[in-house]
Amino acid sequence: MNNLQRNPFDPSFGTPPNIMLPNYQSGFESPKAVAQAIDYGDPNRVIFITGLRGSGKTALLTKIEQEIKKLNNTYILEIDNNQHMVQSFGQGLKNIFKVYSLLDRLSSISIMGFGLSLAKNSEDYTTQDIENFMAILTKLDKKVVIFIDEFNHKENTREFIQLLQNLKRHNLNFYLVADGLPQMIYEIEHDQTLTFLKRARHIQTTLLNVNLIEEEYQRYLSFPPILNHQMAQLTGGYSFGFQLLGYKLWNALNLSQQLPNQQTFEVIRQLYIQDLFTQSYDIIFDNLSENDRKYLIGTANNMTTTQIALLMNYDRTAKQQQNYVNQYRRRMIQQDLIAPAGNGQVRFKLPLFKEYLDDTQDINSVRYDPLL
Repeated sequence: MNNLQRNPFDPSFGTPPNIMLPNYQSGFESPKAVAQAIDYGDPNRVIFITGLRGSGKTALLTKIEQEIKKLNNTYILEIDNNQHMVQSFGQGLKNIFKVYSLLDRLSSISIMGFGLSLAKNSEDYTTQDIENFMAILTKLDKKVVIFIDEFNHKENTREFIQLLQNLKRHNLNFYLVADGLPQMIYEIEHDQTLTFLKRARHIQTTLLNVNLIEEEYQRYLSFPPILNHQMAQLTGGYSFGFQLLGYKLWNALNLSQQLPNQQTFEVIRQLYIQDLFTQSYDIIFDNLSENDRKYLIGTANNMTTTQIALLMNYDRTAKQQQNYVNQYRRRMIQQDLIAPAGNGQVRFKLPLFKEYLDDTQDINSVRYDPLL
């Protein structure tokens, strides 16, 4: 047992898995391409990575950070959205000057007008201190790339973004790379005081290529090809689903010594669905508004626009009902839960999500939440 290879699949959140398939639309959005764009001085100073929970946002963010670390004259700051962001930024810049001995190089540039406040405590740093730090780093031809995981609109967000807007106006060398749920990023971008963000570059995480998933299952698991194909299809290309199913199947074969056959797959399939619903879909569903849920459940039950409107207790003219329901349709598209399917129809993007919605309306289910 001590010589057993570690499970190559990792369904835990927050860290890049050992097996990471492309979850972006093109090679221009790969971690290496993003790092190269920053190295060349891309004018887009803000990059937002958005996507569903479990779509690999944090893993992609981390991969980009790993590529940025390879660049010369580029420093990385990780800022916690839950802390005071401006003060954390100031403290991080001070540490850059100290750790990389940049104070020794200040004699080679003119610092007239810049007051470096290296003796301050982190809570005392002002936006002017940060502008001074960044002005000197820019004169030294250095870049600072800020990384924020799970970016959302908190009280201190506005002050931080306004500071970045001012740094951009002075053409100082910074970049912000942040990930977040679509609705969270939407709220930040549509703050009327933060127009600077409307020009941000977006990388939308995508579903994985199921053919690549099948290849990875073939490589690391010993099931027959026809079962590998069925397993890949079961994930629907969902990044979390790919890792979760692979993790369970690998453990069944290597720890429980089960045979790689249809019977083993069927047992693991049921366990996979249970954890998929509990660890991902319950969280997604709980974070939706009541009318968001009613729209999804109405859609899952092939209800008409009028029926969905009435489910939402909105009894108006047909045109008003259509406009009312369409706003929830747009919201669900923005949150990456559904996609247009032609002729006014939509389809669910997540695997087994319709079955999950049906489960919420089943009186015998532990997640019974009667909305119909």
